[in-house]
Amino acid sequence: MTVRPIMIKLHRYIGLSLALFLIVIAATGSVIAFYDDLERSFNARMRVVAPQDKGWSVRDALAIRAQLEAQDPRSHVFSLQFPQKPDESLFSRVMPAIDPQSGKTYPIDYDQVFANPYTGERLGQRTIGEATLNPEGLLSFLYYLHYALIFPLGLGIVLIGALGLIWAFESIAGFYLTLPPKVKQRKDGVRPRPFMRRWSTSWKVSPGQNEVRRILDLHRAGGLWLWPLLLIFAVTGFALNQGGAYAAFVSKFADYAHFQERPPRAPLAEPLLDPPVDWFEAAELGQRYFTEQAKAEGFALGKPAAIEYRRDLGIYFFLMHTSRDLLDAQGNPTETDSPATAATISIDARNGRFLGLQLPTGQRAGNSATNWLIALHVTAIGGRPWQIAVSAFGLVVVGISATGVLLWWRRRKARAPQQRKKRADARPSGKATVPEQHA
Repeated sequence: MTVRPIMIKLHRYIGLSLALFLIVIAATGSVIAFYDDLERSFNARMRVVAPQDKGWSVRDALAIRAQLEAQDPRSHVFSLQFPQKPDESLFSRVMPAIDPQSGKTYPIDYDQVFANPYTGERLGQRTIGEATLNPEGLLSFLYYLHYALIFPLGLGIVLIGALGLIWAFESIAGFYLTLPPKVKQRKDGVRPRPFMRRWSTSWKVSPGQNEVRRILDLHRAGGLWLWPLLLIFAVTGFALNQGGAYAAFVSKFADYAHFQERPPRAPLAEPLLDPPVDWFEAAELGQRYFTEQAKAEGFALGKPAAIEYRRDLGIYFFLMHTSRDLLDAQGNPTETDSPATAATISIDARNGRFLGLQLPTGQRAGNSATNWLIALHVTAIGGRPWQIAVSAFGLVVVGISATGVLLWWRRRKARAPQQRKKRADARPSGKATVPEQHA
């Protein structure tokens, strides 16, 4: 058997297996391309605050973090995302605190908390991915569906990461099948049409064709015109969900670092619950280290973006916007807790030692290339036009997936009568055969 029939079968059955997943992922992606804007509209109570002239400082935000934990001792506020606009709330991520006596985690029913950065007022809390039609949690639910579907977080992230790789292969197989097969030399000496003329058929929807051919043209041409984006979104889907595996692979070929997924050191034997370096000192060290690194590496500093403490590592990650960020169309940073759009410094929580610097661009080739692609995926660059383009792209992927299933179903339905006839012809006639008598 030649390569083409094998690729046809692989493309068909992998596509059928992926179709439902891709439809959900692409449909939710077309909505969350506008995630920040929709969150501010649907969840204004927790996302939007009244600006105040007095402003706020990093120390103010850290004091609010401590206050949020004091309000619920079962919680551990491990990450703060600093507001970048005067009317933004202070966003924090939460995990269960560990009982120092038993070593077990406390039960809590939320993992995100929002607070007013000026007053410290607790604005609300929620669980990401909780199935709801409530406007305050709807976008969070769609976001979770996009990267974990309906599965528990750990399983969902692994599954979607694997689907990204399978989708990448499926896209490559689909591209191969659009190429015209090799033409045998004709005996009459007539030269076949040039390759590009034969391939041009795959790029268009031919008018006046039957229904099955129209579906094929829509499926094939849609995938071919958008093939670079299909491949980019498939690979970055894997990178976003399986950052550790992606980093391990890319680092074999290029200089690449991902502190959050491949930390500067191995996890500790026991979580460091009460680090010698507290949050306030870590933030001061982070800003000092950034000032030193900016002079050494030649970049300019912007606003503090986020701070996170990993108790399993005993490491603080302090994120700051710099001139090496990837920016939106208006020149503003977005996705403030993403390594693609903010620089990261890691700090040892045991002694305050500087452990490393990770810049979005201009430091490591692997990071620069990956972060550009990830920024495209999460619409962190390009502004409103790119958000609209990504949203439309998601709807087209829904269409490509649906036409693939419809094409298989129509062809299967058309072959059914022929298969029934073959089965009928293969059945015994039912008449007994009388053996020939020999004298």
